[in-house]
Amino acid sequence: MSAPRRIAFWGNFGTRNLGNECTLAAVVTHARRRLPDARLSCICTEPDDAQRRHGIPCSPLGDIAWRLRGASGPGGLGKARRLVRELGAWWDALRTARRIDLLVMTGTGMLTDEGEGPFGFAYDVFRWAVAARLCRAQVVFLSVGVEALGRPLSRFFVRTALRLASFRSYRDEQSRRHLRQAGFFSAGDLISPDLAFSLTGIPAVRVDRPEGVRPTVAIGLYPVRNRGAKGGADGEAYAAYLERVCALVGRLRERGHPLRLIIGDNAYDEPVLADVRAALEARGVDPGTLEDAPAQSYQELLEQLARVDLVVASRFHNVLLALLLGRPVVSLSYNEKNDALLEAMGLSEYGRRLDDFEVEWVLGRLGELEARGAALMREVEAKCAAFRGALDVQYDRVFGAEASLSGALIA
Repeated sequence: MSAPRRIAFWGNFGTRNLGNECTLAAVVTHARRRLPDARLSCICTEPDDAQRRHGIPCSPLGDIAWRLRGASGPGGLGKARRLVRELGAWWDALRTARRIDLLVMTGTGMLTDEGEGPFGFAYDVFRWAVAARLCRAQVVFLSVGVEALGRPLSRFFVRTALRLASFRSYRDEQSRRHLRQAGFFSAGDLISPDLAFSLTGIPAVRVDRPEGVRPTVAIGLYPVRNRGAKGGADGEAYAAYLERVCALVGRLRERGHPLRLIIGDNAYDEPVLADVRAALEARGVDPGTLEDAPAQSYQELLEQLARVDLVVASRFHNVLLALLLGRPVVSLSYNEKNDALLEAMGLSEYGRRLDDFEVEWVLGRLGELEARGAALMREVEAKCAAFRGALDVQYDRVFGAEASLSGALIA
């Protein structure tokens, strides 16, 4: 039987998270190479934005925000409205699933209930996997990340969705460990690198520094504790984070390093950039002396990273893309996925938890990378090549000649 010809990629796309967008771009490119006649589409959070970025038809996966807020209206009226809306969401999923042969759960850290509870992405993954199988479409989980699954209902939704899949792979060992803790394990499942390692069109920009000019350093920003939105301890943690970022900027300027501020998510990080600008200005630093224009696409982010020499980053894909470009990086991690990535690259000593980092520690690691970076990046380059090779094998298995609608993807 012929390979799938109607393929839908599913995930949190179109929300201006640049790491997620590079993940989708990578898998779309490789599916097109293997199945040039396939009809590709995307089921995602913000279809208009995703369609503009990726040039494929996009449809909504569902209104998660509405479900998390709950139905409006008192008592039974609110419950009735919620039931009607949920039935409509299931009908929309079934109607869409009837028009596809293969549903690809596309990378990213989608398997979690952190900050959402069971009726966030865990529930939507479940709903769409069930709808696809009811409509005789295959389901695959492709290099997905698994994070906290703290609620029993979330675990049920995720376990059920995974059991309906004909192929499953996870981007690191810690993802599989989270699934074991949630009660799911299959010996045939693969550990396969993050899909962004298969990005094409990586810029080969090298800026030759004049003699005596210090390396340019990029500092990535992150909305610590949701920018302290809850006040109290969260507000104090965010204020401390801003203080440390400004202190790091000041020390690097004293040492003569040209600087760039970078972000990885426009919706969440641009307000942090505004806060940092204001905090620096209050300390007498002219923001105009820093390069800080926010990237509006993952391509722009790649170009920005390609024009620096050293990177300090928190967002997972900012760390990954820096390494993919051969840029030594210090990771200030908000999540263990960063630690797993550094471990895979043999760079664990250059990572620290975001809440705990000290300016002097970062400066020390940057000094080491300035001295040892070229040798370290030769090893990283070899590992990136191996990761790309592993992803090619995975793409061949899912989209290539041996993939079939008869279930030959995986037992």
